Amino acid sequence: MPAQTSFRDLLALLDQQRQLRHVSRRVDARHELVAIMRKVQKGPNQSLLFRTVTGSPTPIATNVLCRRSILADALDLPLPAMLPELVKREASTRPLETVSDAPVQERVVTGNISVESEIPQVVHCAEDAGPYITAGVVIARHPETGIHNASWNRIQIVGGDHMRIRMMAPQHLGQYHAAAERKNEPLPIAVVIGAPPSLMLSAASKIPFEADELLTAGGWQGSNLRVVQAKTVRLLVPADAEYVIEGHVLPNVMEDEGPFGEFTDGYVARAPNNVMRVTAITRRNDAIYHVILAGGPEDSTLLGVPLQTEVYKRVSAFAKIRDIGTPGHIFGCVVSIEKNSDDQARAVMLAALAAHPWMKVVVVVDADVDPHDPQEVLWAIHTRHTPETGVYMIPRLGSFQRTDVRDAHRGKVGIDATAPMSMRDVFRRRAFPGMDEIDLDVVLDPLRPR
Repeated sequence: MPAQTSFRDLLALLDQQRQLRHVSRRVDARHELVAIMRKVQKGPNQSLLFRTVTGSPTPIATNVLCRRSILADALDLPLPAMLPELVKREASTRPLETVSDAPVQERVVTGNISVESEIPQVVHCAEDAGPYITAGVVIARHPETGIHNASWNRIQIVGGDHMRIRMMAPQHLGQYHAAAERKNEPLPIAVVIGAPPSLMLSAASKIPFEADELLTAGGWQGSNLRVVQAKTVRLLVPADAEYVIEGHVLPNVMEDEGPFGEFTDGYVARAPNNVMRVTAITRRNDAIYHVILAGGPEDSTLLGVPLQTEVYKRVSAFAKIRDIGTPGHIFGCVVSIEKNSDDQARAVMLAALAAHPWMKVVVVVDADVDPHDPQEVLWAIHTRHTPETGVYMIPRLGSFQRTDVRDAHRGKVGIDATAPMSMRDVFRRRAFPGMDEIDLDVVLDPLRPR
């Protein structure tokens, strides 16, 4: 099947595959919607479409890319070969296809802007400062080179045309803003909500500063990304998105933003951040708003897959890789290898730790262990790891550098949870013939009514 080139195409695919659950009853945008999402994430972990949300002019989709397999389907990628294929496509950029008539500009608001009347006011966590945009892909052009950047940034809705946006160097968007600020100029940006899946991945990627993330998105979806000229800023935006909020990040203006429940499952404290003035809001007539819970399965997919890809680039020179996972959190990874020497695990873990600054804990397992399953990984550590020789510590080196917590993220560790080559037969896992062919819905009696 071809890649899904719009957010609503992806929702339609999930609906067809019976992976999209609909919520028809009225739901409150303040806490209740996210509470339902969180409950689903802890249980069946399915995509959700809320049809009627208090105060929202449109339906709201959440937990959409909640599994790696959904992202693979969205980009027409073979799941077992997802990482090497992403590496290959990253180098195969596609030119943009500029159109003049775009679905995302069916409704245009440019005067007397009130973001809170056009955008659902979703409040996530108990101590959050208020409603936030959490699924907005921010597009900007470098003030000097003209290269497009796409990034994920949390945005606090203040009121009227006024929002606060989290952005700073070394993030590429922060560097763009710094370049504009040196000239005392505002930075034009566009916040895309309900972006094409390829652009969502591109915004989370770790591609080089000089790469154009709109062109990379085309490469990942295997077709030219359709774009249209924004209405009030000199930017190209995805023609098939659901919403676009246009505006400028002001130079040398900061306001207190937060607190906000972040992806580490704690709160980021109130602190100065940048200010955005909105100049236009465009959307489809029947737009669907997208919400992502920081640190939830969808966030972990979008952040984790690019990190896995970066690790793959580094470690594939040292061993044949079965797969790479980031179970638990993206501050570490698990690398599953087809080991042919006892030295390989150490080489792989050191390469993985160097692949990205966030890599703090790396576990190397054999090819018969699923690196995405925390139970499987713990099983390998408990049964195959030799603590006396299989732990490699790099002291003092920093990983996550957010100021308030960076002292807790000092040092890196690698764990060899592979079986010694001389004992491979001893550690051979049991097999259960016929298990894969069993259909439990046929075998098990239906549940009796209570």
